[in-house]
Amino acid sequence: MRYGVMVAWSGMPDNAWDEARHEGIRKACGYLDAAIYELKLSIGDDTEPLDIRAYDPELWEHVKGLVQDEDWGKVASQTAIFVENHVREWAGNPTDKKGEPLYSNVLWQTVLADDSEFRLGQRSAEWQGWRSLGIGFSLALRNVDVHRIQRRDDAKRYAIGVLGLGSLLLTQLRYEHSEILNEE
Repeated sequence: MRYGVMVAWSGMPDNAWDEARHEGIRKACGYLDAAIYELKLSIGDDTEPLDIRAYDPELWEHVKGLVQDEDWGKVASQTAIFVENHVREWAGNPTDKKGEPLYSNVLWQTVLADDSEFRLGQRSAEWQGWRSLGIGFSLALRNVDVHRIQRRDDAKRYAIGVLGLGSLLLTQLRYEHSEILNEE
C-alpha cells in the first residue's frame, strides 16, 4: 500500500500528502473487508454451514438442531447413520444369505455393485468410483463416528465434511435413480 504521493513537484498542494495517505488507508480497509468476506464464505458463521441449500434437505432437517447446538460429534455420527439408513431403505432393505440386514461396506458393495440397478455413473470406472466412495464413507467415517466419541480440535470442519459427503451420496442417488428409490 502506498500512503504518500508517488511524485512530488513544485507547486504541489499542501494537502496532497494527506489525500494520498487517506487514499492508502481506504484501499487497505477495502482489502481487509474483502479478506474478511472471503473468510466468512469459506468457513461460514458459527451457527450454520455456508449454504444449507447445498445439503440434502432431508439430511439437513435431521441434523440441523445438532448444527445449531454445535454438537459436531453427533452431526458426524447422525449423518452416517441417516445416510446408511436411507440407502438401505431405498434399496428395499437388502439382506445377506442368513436374512440379516446389510450394513456398512457390505451394504454399499451390494447397492452400488456393477450389476445393481442403483449403481452410479455411466461406465465401469465411475461405478467403481462411486462404490468406493460409499464404502469409504462407511469404513472411514461411519465406523469411527458410530463406535466412539471423537475429540478433535477441528470437530466443526470434520462434521461439515462428513455432512457434505453424505449429502453428495444421497444427492447422486436421487439424481440418477429417483424413479426407483423406495421413497414414501
